[in-house]
Amino acid sequence: MKILAGLFLALLAVIYFLPAFMSRADAIHGNSREAVYKSAVKVKRHLNTDDRVLFDTALGILDKIKSEEGPDAFVDTVDGKSPDEVIETAKSEVNIQIAAGHPDFKQYSSWDDMIHKLTSGNGRRPSARPNASSDHPLRNSERPDRPQ
Repeated sequence: MKILAGLFLALLAVIYFLPAFMSRADAIHGNSREAVYKSAVKVKRHLNTDDRVLFDTALGILDKIKSEEGPDAFVDTVDGKSPDEVIETAKSEVNIQIAAGHPDFKQYSSWDDMIHKLTSGNGRRPSARPNASSDHPLRNSERPDRPQ
């Protein structure tokens, strides 16, 4: 009887903890914009840093382009797609917008050009610590009023 109870408890433990370790989202699912973005957060957890940046950029650009078409166009476009499919969809949409001469995309010649310009920063990104002086780092500072 003790063995049966132990097996039952072990089975319950497996049933309880298995979803936490086995839940991996490989595609975006959602029936609203908010649900799509929540699903995208789960999908991004399994991407490396470069793919995550590309995926974030693609999702944001698709949201911008498709929101001009209608309220549900964005959700219909990305629902059920993997991160690679979302990136490819954004790539084709951006190239279409560039070819059509859309004013938001006229400074770019292609998807790759746009990604390069957006991720390089062109020296315009603010420093994380704007007032930090590289001449006197904190570890090398001295306090004259305290004994060494």
